[in-house]
Amino acid sequence: MSTAYMMQMVATPKCTRHTINSGTSRLLAPAAALATRRQPRRQAERRAAAAAASPEVEEDLWQYPDREQWYQAKWCAADQPDWNPARYVRSTQLAPGVREVVVECEISREKVPLRNAYLHVGQRAAVRVNSGVAHEVAPAAPPFPQALNREALLRVRGDILAGETKTVKEEISVLAELPLYVLEKEAPELYRMTEEDAVEVGPFTGGGLPLRGPVAAVFLYPTVVIFCEGSGIAAAKALIEAGNEPSGLNLTRRPDVRMYYRAPNEAAMCYKGLFEQWQQRYGVQVITSTRDTFSDMFDDDQTLMYDPDTTAAVILCGDDKEAEDAAAEVCREAEIGVVVRQSEEAQPTEYLKYGKPKE
Repeated sequence: MSTAYMMQMVATPKCTRHTINSGTSRLLAPAAALATRRQPRRQAERRAAAAAASPEVEEDLWQYPDREQWYQAKWCAADQPDWNPARYVRSTQLAPGVREVVVECEISREKVPLRNAYLHVGQRAAVRVNSGVAHEVAPAAPPFPQALNREALLRVRGDILAGETKTVKEEISVLAELPLYVLEKEAPELYRMTEEDAVEVGPFTGGGLPLRGPVAAVFLYPTVVIFCEGSGIAAAKALIEAGNEPSGLNLTRRPDVRMYYRAPNEAAMCYKGLFEQWQQRYGVQVITSTRDTFSDMFDDDQTLMYDPDTTAAVILCGDDKEAEDAAAEVCREAEIGVVVRQSEEAQPTEYLKYGKPKE
């Protein structure tokens, strides 16, 4: 084989390979150029989007003080106002200078926080008429049953029915009647209130009667004696009508419950028309007197058979310290060790805004 032919055979593949590579380069050149042109445009779009979003993120997450509170759980209705509008319903004359005024007020758990709600017998309601001075008066009824708030409580928990979709809904309003024991000399605006007046109900104050102690044991203290005088009749009515609700003393389950009620005269005796109903429905026998002392009433009660170790006493005399001390003396002479006084309120419940109390 000649030298010229061998040189031709070696040189031919090189030329072919060069030709193929050059053709491929020419085919790929338009796509590479297009990708090169698109890349700066996409990067510019990303930078513009990031620049537009960054001020909003910075403003929402970093510029607000106490923003950590956004993520903390809070009590229901914690942001609701302390005062809610109410409506005058009716009033009843109980005695000279004493009326029971009934108002319809808001009790929804979505609108009234626990710290402002009526929870314990013996608490006082804050009421004001026509945006005037706020007066604290005694409710003449037990705390509202939880059954009235069932729908609101389910809403608070976030529960939904089968097939229902979670959506933003209006807050549930639950209205209930609240009777108030009003003295003319203490709250003249409430005493003379009519339908034309604008009334508001605020937070309920005080810890109420200390009923969560030994006196709550039904089987340890089957006998309960109640000493009542003056404005204490409001708390006595609330305690009796609480029945078996958690706010009461389960008086219907105790074999012997009786109340000694003193008044200066027959006209000053309140709720006389309810005494028979209290005995039939709640098992509470009411013994009244306009002349005798608590000691005389207790000693003259020949039907009372009691054991001091299984008898508890509740003294409800309002702000009359002298009457309360007289009833307490009767308990000491009768050797009754478990005594609840209206003047000795229960420790108020501490409601936290969130988390643990600060030291």
